[in-house]
Amino acid sequence: MHRVRRPSTPIPTLAALAALFLLASCSAGVTLAVNPDGSGSLSVDARVPEAAAARLRSLASGGSVSPVSAPLVDPEAVRREAARRGLTAVSAESPGPDRFRGSFSVRSLAALAADPEIAGSGILRIAAADGVTSLSFGISRKNAESLPLLFPGLDPYLLEALSPPALDPYPVTAGEYREMLRALLGPAALAELEAAEIRVQVRAPGPVVRHSGGSISDRTLTAAIRLMDLLVLERPIEFSLAWR
Repeated sequence: MHRVRRPSTPIPTLAALAALFLLASCSAGVTLAVNPDGSGSLSVDARVPEAAAARLRSLASGGSVSPVSAPLVDPEAVRREAARRGLTAVSAESPGPDRFRGSFSVRSLAALAADPEIAGSGILRIAAADGVTSLSFGISRKNAESLPLLFPGLDPYLLEALSPPALDPYPVTAGEYREMLRALLGPAALAELEAAEIRVQVRAPGPVVRHSGGSISDRTLTAAIRLMDLLVLERPIEFSLAWR
């Protein structure tokens, strides 16, 4: 499989922290609650399925077999990278080697999105006009080079081993990629990864005036992002929410 460029500067935005856990089971969730003053709180709870975790752990650190007790996600690395972007880790822990759980506070979502690297990627955007504030997330083949930046705390060799077609200038099809993963990870782990998705929820502080890419209930946008869709990116992945 082809190799991807290893990132030098992870970006732990809402999108980054969400994508960090896209190896998680379908019960994984990321929730962003936006406050009226533009600050926010982010919570994450995710677990990597057993078969996939075992195969991915064997690929960590350049192919050397990691101890069964070694966490796939380094909580301290997540804390450091979050702090570098102005996020405060209220908690960040690995209750087990295949699970991560954390909560973070964000002083200003607008300031976070305006960071040059984040704004340049175009993945996360915050805008305000005429009393309406909007938040949008989007990743496609056009900005897919930012994909490796979305995994702070995760062993970089794992992303290289997965070799996402989204990062290849001559990508294979989704079907061909599944066959590659079947050979690399085995059928059991592949089945778990194909079922893996993350449930993203964004809670608005005021009445919702428009939304896309998910469903709305009680001022909360819920969107599901499938791991395979993100890695292949045959179609853009987008969602947005606007409120008064």
